[in-house]
Amino acid sequence: MKRQIKKIESLKEIAPLIAAVQIRDIRLVEAGVSTSVRSATEAGEIKFEVATSADVKEYNKDEGIFWVLAQIKIRLIPVEPEKDAVVSVSAAFEIKYSLPKELRASQKQLNTFARINGVFNAWPYWREFVQNMVARMNLPTITLPVFRLEDTTKIRRKKPDKNIR
Repeated sequence: MKRQIKKIESLKEIAPLIAAVQIRDIRLVEAGVSTSVRSATEAGEIKFEVATSADVKEYNKDEGIFWVLAQIKIRLIPVEPEKDAVVSVSAAFEIKYSLPKELRASQKQLNTFARINGVFNAWPYWREFVQNMVARMNLPTITLPVFRLEDTTKIRRKKPDKNIR
C-alpha cells in the first residue's frame, strides 16, 4: 500500500510537467540483440522479463530543454526452468523534451518525470524495435503489451542489467 501512495504523490508532484512538456526528438543511441535458437519450436513456450530505467542526462534551464535516457531490456525465457534466455533485446533511447518558458522544474521533479514518463514515451518505439528485431531473427512476431505504470501484464520490471548503458 505504501508503494501505491508514493506513486500517487510522485504523479501529483510532476503533474504540471506531464501537462506541459513536449517531445522534440527521440533517437536510438544504443542497441543489442541476440538469440540462441533457430526456430520457435526450439524455443518452446516462453515468457517475458523486462527491465527498465530512465534518468535525466542534461537540463538546459535557459532554453527549457532536457534530455532523458530511457533504457529497456527484454529477455524471452523458456517457461521450463533451467534454460537460458532464447532472445535478448536491449535499447537505449534519448528523448529530448522542451518546457514552456514560464515553467521551471527542480532536478527532483525532472528525475521523477524521467522515471515515469521517459520509459512511457519510449515504449512505442521500443515495441516496434523488438518486433522488428525478433522478425529479423526469423522467429515469430512478438507484440509487447502497452506500457502500464502498474505491472498488470506478464511483464516483470527489474533493475536494468549493468550492461545497458
